[in-house]
Amino acid sequence: MSVAAAALAMALASAHPSLACASGLPHAARTATGTAVAPPSGAAWLTADGAVRIVGYNDMAGMIARWDAGFTALHPQVRFAPVLKSTRSAPPALVAGTSALAPMGAEFTPQDLAAYRRAFGGAPLMIRVAHDSLDPKALSGPIGIIVPTVNPLRSLDLAQVARIFAAGRTPRTWGELGLTGSWRTRPVHLLGLRPGTALARFLQARAFAGRPYSPAVQGFGHSTDVARAVARDPYAIGFAGLDTPMTGLRAVPLAAAPGERAIAPTRSALQEGLYPLDRQLLIYAQRPLDPLVRAYLAFVLSCEGQAAVAADPLGYIPLTPAQAGAERARLRPKTSRHSGPRTGPRSR
Repeated sequence: MSVAAAALAMALASAHPSLACASGLPHAARTATGTAVAPPSGAAWLTADGAVRIVGYNDMAGMIARWDAGFTALHPQVRFAPVLKSTRSAPPALVAGTSALAPMGAEFTPQDLAAYRRAFGGAPLMIRVAHDSLDPKALSGPIGIIVPTVNPLRSLDLAQVARIFAAGRTPRTWGELGLTGSWRTRPVHLLGLRPGTALARFLQARAFAGRPYSPAVQGFGHSTDVARAVARDPYAIGFAGLDTPMTGLRAVPLAAAPGERAIAPTRSALQEGLYPLDRQLLIYAQRPLDPLVRAYLAFVLSCEGQAAVAADPLGYIPLTPAQAGAERARLRPKTSRHSGPRTGPRSR
């Protein structure tokens, strides 16, 4: 390891001792191929002066800057030119071949995947790099089912979440959701994000298998708007990102299936993958992986790479060693029907 890389590792490990490499995360030097990597000549994702262009999510700017610096410390011949405007800027740049990677705060939409398949004939590789944040400063958070603090609802499972928000026979009173006493006959008011938003698509896919939302759900454009509306209505229940101020609200603990233990969305539950509506920061890449892209993703999933996530002031949560190991395993070369890496979309 170079002096610069060693200094980076020591600084990150001392600032975040829980992520010391002894915990099971390998040092970045051990994830390298053993030989220096260099940008491929003529790649469309290189700038005119040879820097690696990365187009994507602005909320990942801090950790990407740390990843870029750490990778360059290991591979001094590689420089980066991040263009981090939004999650939605990433898919078209990856499809056009003008970005080496697509860092995102949400999954590709069906339209994104269709465009990629038209260009390359298959699906991109998706790698989880961090868990979403509970910090209101962040733009990406896990999904929570929220109620006012006066509501005594103790827990839900995802089947109940589907019954509440999906089209069909939605509950009309809180007694239908198990509440008793004076709450039994009180009406249920359904609030949430509009169906086209990233979080609404995620909940739909995770909890009710793509069924449409109930027309009874009042939709909002932003999680903060949902939270304010639920806080004002004692009979409301809503879904929103939990990176939202929760004054007067609480997130209902959730079970993945009926009879399983309900889990509250704490930082530790998110990191361990126990909370059913956890979401992650993602990086998409073109298949087959260019050697530089593979080495970069291996760095992101190393001790130093995950310590960079922990150091980010927006509160994103590092992967566990087991989770990072599972993602690293997906970077290994596999037999592909393509003869070699492409530097841009196939001709039409």
